[in-house]
Amino acid sequence: MNKSNSKNRAELTQRRDAPLATHSDLPRSGVKDITGAMNAILADVFALYVKTKNFHWHMSGPHFRDYHLLLDEQADQLFAMTDPIAERVRKLGGLTLRSIGQISRTQRLLDNNAEYVEPWTCWPN
Repeated sequence: MNKSNSKNRAELTQRRDAPLATHSDLPRSGVKDITGAMNAILADVFALYVKTKNFHWHMSGPHFRDYHLLLDEQADQLFAMTDPIAERVRKLGGLTLRSIGQISRTQRLLDNNAEYVEPWTCWPN
């Protein structure tokens, strides 16, 4: 391999491993605080998405079709929120959530592991 290719490879490796360079008037501590709060929101949105799908998949009762469609629409809207939140975190220069485990550790919403979900537990009659 010649020196030119070796230099190019080193530059590419350095650029790949470098943190996202973003311009911000925020101090580093502000970026950390804001992105930490936004990652908590992102984790909650992911958790709410899964909870919504749980109710969607396990819905029963006389209003099944209406609730099933409503929950599906809500889940789509929640999932659509995730990318803009994560991209804003990156735009500020922070790191986003990287795994289901991190979502689980960061979320503030309680899980519902009930085997059977009553229709009225997610919507008022």
